[in-house]
Amino acid sequence: MNRQELLRRVQMLCFVVTETGLFLNTHPDDRAALRFYEKYNTLYTQAKMEYEDTYGPLTMNGVNIEDGWSWLNGPWPWELEV
Repeated sequence: MNRQELLRRVQMLCFVVTETGLFLNTHPDDRAALRFYEKYNTLYTQAKMEYEDTYGPLTMNGVNIEDGWSWLNGPWPWELEV
């Protein structure tokens, strides 16, 4: 998967996790939704980790301090061509 495809996957999974979390705010006992959230949150975490290991941090939370403050190294995620 190239950089743009992986970034798109991270964005897509982030959307799914966010929307499912909002659903769970009003349906906290929905077991199917909880399983769905757990599955896609794991996929999101893995995709984000893969992206950051390969291309650098997406947010300040993804900075590897051993590499210094790599958050400033470009290009920024929104500077990529789509």
